[in-house]
Parts: sequence; structure tokens; C-alpha cells
Amino acid sequence: MKFNFKKTGFYLLIALAIFSGQFLINRGLITGRPPVINPQTISGQAAMEIIDQGPAIIYFWAEWCGVCKMMQNPVSKISQDYPVLTVAVKSGDQNAVQKYIDENALNWKVVNDPLGKLAEKYQVRGVPSLFFLNKTGEIGLTASGYTSEFGLRIRMWLVNN
Repeated sequence: MKFNFKKTGFYLLIALAIFSGQFLINRGLITGRPPVINPQTISGQAAMEIIDQGPAIIYFWAEWCGVCKMMQNPVSKISQDYPVLTVAVKSGDQNAVQKYIDENALNWKVVNDPLGKLAEKYQVRGVPSLFFLNKTGEIGLTASGYTSEFGLRIRMWLVNN
């Protein structure tokens, strides 16, 4: 088998570009103790009670975000095994967000962030953005952009081991 330096170099360049892009997008997302989320979920549950005891995930999304739509299934699946608090960013009023949740049959715990104020507290610059909380309830990892169910599970494992 002959080693192809050009082809390998091309793949390394692509991997470096993806890694650099993810680093730049994730740069600035907060770590450590998560800022307090004062609002209750749309269903009336205290938001911080959901994530107070790690491990847990905080997921910022928007109804108008195509990538967020692709993440509905992975987020729903991981929420069967870990507490997940979702934050609907600039997605309309409570009724609009609830309608979206119902139409898409999402069993999510959702805080509505109609003006993006919570997203600002977490220094979110785009959706989807995820915060992975460890066993002590601190943010250990962050991610922006599409993440598969496998990617979510790997990050949860990494942040808790």
C-alpha cells in the first residue's frame, strides 16, 4: 500500500479547518458555574432545579434554526438519560414556543428567551449551543453547531470522567 502525502495532507487540512472553526465558535462560551436561569420552564418548573445536580445539559436553540431542527432527535434521545434544560432563543412568545413544541412532539423542558437575554448571559453567539455540566453541576464542555446523539453522549462521558 502506497502512502499518499497529498491526499493525507488534504484531509489533515480539512480536519484542522473544522477544529479551528469549532474552536472559534466555542471560544467565549462560559465554563464553570452556570449563570442562574431565573425564569421557569413553560410548564412552570423551576429551571435551575432541572440542572442543579449534574450531570446535565443546557441546550440553546431556536424554532427558526434549521440545524436545531436536525438536532431534535439527538436532544430528545439524550434527554431520556440525562436532565436537559432547553432554552428557546428569540422564538416568539410563550404560546408560539409551546405550539412549536407540541407540533414537533418534543418532550423538552423549555425556558423561553424571547429577547435573547439568557443567551447573552451564557455568551451564546449562535444556535445551537450546548453546555455540558459535570457531576458537580459545573460547565465542563461546550459545543456550537450540529452534534449527533453519539457526539452528545461522548461529551457527557468526557465531562464526567
